[in-house]
Amino acid sequence: MRRYSQPQDRLSQIKEMVSDNFSYKLVALIISLILWLSLLNKREFITTKEFDVDIMTSENLVVLGQTSDKLKVKVSGPQPLLKKFVDSPQIVAFDLSDKPKGFYDLDVSTSKIDVPKGLKVVSVRPNTIRVELIEKNKK
Repeated sequence: MRRYSQPQDRLSQIKEMVSDNFSYKLVALIISLILWLSLLNKREFITTKEFDVDIMTSENLVVLGQTSDKLKVKVSGPQPLLKKFVDSPQIVAFDLSDKPKGFYDLDVSTSKIDVPKGLKVVSVRPNTIRVELIEKNKK
C-alpha cells in the first residue's frame, strides 16, 4: 500500500525547492528577461507607406501630367521606429526648376527616400515617374 505525503510535507518540499540556490535562480531569471527583451527589440518588421510626390518647376512652367503622384515605399526596422515613421507625413520632392519644357523620366531610387536612422528602405514603387512640363498660359 502506497502512503501519500501530507499536504504540509508537500508544502515544505516546494518551499525547499524554491529556496534552494535562490540567488542563482534569481540571477538566471534576470538574465533571461534581459535577453528576451533585447531580442524583442531587434526583431525587424516591414511596413508600406505612401509618400506624396512634389515636383518643383520654374515660374514659367507647370506640370501638365505625371504618371504617379504617390509612391509606395516598403520600409523595414524595429517596430517602435516604424510606428513613429508611419505616423509622420512624408513627401518626396523633385527639383525640375532648371529644366526646359518637355518630358522627363524621374528615377525614384531607394537613396532618394529619406528615412530615420535605424530604418531601411526595401523597395519603392513605381521606380520611375514620367513628367510633362509645359509653359504657363500668359494672359
